[in-house]
Amino acid sequence: MTLRSFSLALLSSLLLSLMLLLMLIYYIVYLPNIESEIIDQQQQEYQLLQSAFALSKQGVSSLSFDYAVWDEMVSYVQNPNNEFIHENMVSSSFEATNIHAVFIHNVDRQLVWKYQNEVLKGVKATIRQGDVDLAILPSQADIALQKVSERSGYIVVAGQLVFYSNHTIVPSSGVGEVAGSLTMVRLVTEKLVDELSRFSLVNFSLLPVDPNSMATFEEFFTAKPISVMAKSHTWVLVDPFDQQQLLLTIYHKKFAANQLPLTTVLLIFLFLGLIVALGMQVLSLLLTEPINQFNESIKSLPENNYINKVPSEYFIKELVSVSHSFNQLLNKFNAQQNYLETLTVQDALTGIANRRGLEAFGNKTISNWQDLAVGFSVIMIDVDHFKHFNDTQGHLAGDEALKTVAKNLQQTATEFQDDRVFVARYGGEEFCVIALFDDPLLVGKMAESLRAKVESNKIANTLPDKQWLTISAGGVIISAQTSDKAYRFNDFLKLADEQLYLAKKAGRNQVKLVEFNKKPTDMTP
Repeated sequence: MTLRSFSLALLSSLLLSLMLLLMLIYYIVYLPNIESEIIDQQQQEYQLLQSAFALSKQGVSSLSFDYAVWDEMVSYVQNPNNEFIHENMVSSSFEATNIHAVFIHNVDRQLVWKYQNEVLKGVKATIRQGDVDLAILPSQADIALQKVSERSGYIVVAGQLVFYSNHTIVPSSGVGEVAGSLTMVRLVTEKLVDELSRFSLVNFSLLPVDPNSMATFEEFFTAKPISVMAKSHTWVLVDPFDQQQLLLTIYHKKFAANQLPLTTVLLIFLFLGLIVALGMQVLSLLLTEPINQFNESIKSLPENNYINKVPSEYFIKELVSVSHSFNQLLNKFNAQQNYLETLTVQDALTGIANRRGLEAFGNKTISNWQDLAVGFSVIMIDVDHFKHFNDTQGHLAGDEALKTVAKNLQQTATEFQDDRVFVARYGGEEFCVIALFDDPLLVGKMAESLRAKVESNKIANTLPDKQWLTISAGGVIISAQTSDKAYRFNDFLKLADEQLYLAKKAGRNQVKLVEFNKKPTDMTP
């Protein structure tokens, strides 16, 4: 017996009773106000689409700001060169962010460099020249402020909507001599219209204005609230420079109230209610028990946050199917729980263990040293002159360098007994390596391999006497014979950090190691 046929005889009594009450409320209370509610919903769709347009335009403005407020961009405008364009103004980057055109002008409003996507070229050769360009570019008053200023909005190009954003080009501090301006353009293509529709959950279209039409519409961004319920509403988008226009139409999800005559509804529910009234008692016996089991399984959530599976043997086969699906969902939930627990000990940037993971592994290592007399080594690593590298090459380049260093450390750990070497990011540009062995020769060989591996990447540095980015390392080797419960993992981190200081003081790009052979009572706290 299927749940569908079973429910027709048993569930309908309760459902129809509730629906009868709801329909009475619907006709007496809700129906007189339904038109107002539909108008409110249509107004919400209008506001959601406005917000979606604003976010899309804001994305162009944010990206334009990032490129314009940049020391390297100032240098390029003052001294144009192909190397800067080749390294920083890559067309694939603009394509990935849906930027269809970029224009760089100097303070004399002369074009220094431009990029145009094929999509925009297919619409028109460029953004209109003359008055529009001059209006988009900063005025002399904007330039005189000697700080970043913005002009943004939309224009209509050959019957299509275009977002633009123009920022003055100034140093990275945001204040200083204005070198020119940078303009970014995003064409509202069919693809972007689809994305905006999905984002805002509003179905709309953009079409050119019929030159023969005598109809008049309000401007989309400044229109009054919707006051009349309709299947669709149309507004106009007017180019502020040359008055070209587009029609924007929203097709509403709900535009009318479906209803039946009150007498018809009452007769239908009365007839069905008499048929299903006899099934109410059986309903509570056969359906509420498995539902209660589901409920109890969820309510009795154990301390480890893993939910137990529910039984899957029931009289109704649909309930069997639901129980299987519920158990599959529990499997996914438990797997997700494992994943989230992993995230708490993993560094988001480099993918290796973070400080929390390091402390957990370090404490376990100390316990093995104290209880099982297992020797180990701790090596602290610092990227040399990393602040200078960040300041001169940018934080994005710094992030990439840290990821490369982490990858090198992990690869080297794999070569030296992967299951016995643990690599973690300690914080900033510092890393820590724990090796579960205390052979000084092997530890020294591994530490030197770590240093050489990073240097072999030849990550360019801008220091006069340091051609490549390097690391310094300091470590302490703790033999099994020195096991003592008086020490904690942080004690050995401190010793390794002291050796790191000596390595940096000696000129950086080198390794300093020391063997821990002192008695616990002789160790300076």
